Amino acid sequence: MFGVSISAVFGLGLRVGDVVLINYTVKVVDEGERVVDSGRGSVIVFGKGSLLKAVEEALAEMDVGVKREVIAPPEKAYGLRREDLVVRVPVKQLQRLGIRVRVGEEVDVGGRRGVISRVTERFAYIDLNHPLAGKTLKIELELVARAETPSDKARFLASRLLGLDPSGIEAGYDEANGVVTIRLPASILGLSDLEARLQRIASDVYEAVGPRKLSYVIEVEYPERVEAKPGEASSQPSESSSTS
Repeated sequence: MFGVSISAVFGLGLRVGDVVLINYTVKVVDEGERVVDSGRGSVIVFGKGSLLKAVEEALAEMDVGVKREVIAPPEKAYGLRREDLVVRVPVKQLQRLGIRVRVGEEVDVGGRRGVISRVTERFAYIDLNHPLAGKTLKIELELVARAETPSDKARFLASRLLGLDPSGIEAGYDEANGVVTIRLPASILGLSDLEARLQRIASDVYEAVGPRKLSYVIEVEYPERVEAKPGEASSQPSESSSTS
């Protein structure tokens, strides 16, 4: 569903910069309504890019709790299919790069992902079109919630980058001092790219809320420690114990 940048507001519903939760299902009309993408509780920032034009136009006229079915022609989805985006590459060149030359294999061409669509004795033809280019889509949308306060915006944005449900994150906003505080569960400490995610959240929160300061609080809860009573004998033999 994502991939086309739109920056204008359509209609009177959402405003540019609104942070919302949506449910969506994307189907290909000409392929028996095959489901190609879906999401529940997905966080988006309206009017800041990443949404298909047809989706953003529909959301602009929706209120929280509303469901809508949208038919998106290629022009408002992933664009028309372009033959000039099918490039020819020598088979030997791909083999030198360790790429398996077969139809359906995904490859990288100049930083763009493509799929080998045809192979001849000397050449492989790589299709750089989006897989859904030229397709008419049916998109089922539901506007689940909209962040109405700076705290909710921070909470929603953090959940998006950390892969958590917004209900599992607490956030507060001290308007007098311009401080946003986000309380996060200890489970995020296992993320290998945690620092990069926190930096991205900080950037998103600054753009959406504009605070003077952002504080993270990661809560680690330890199990209760059981202390041995004085004079209490250990039930385990010591290393110096011997048996005969």
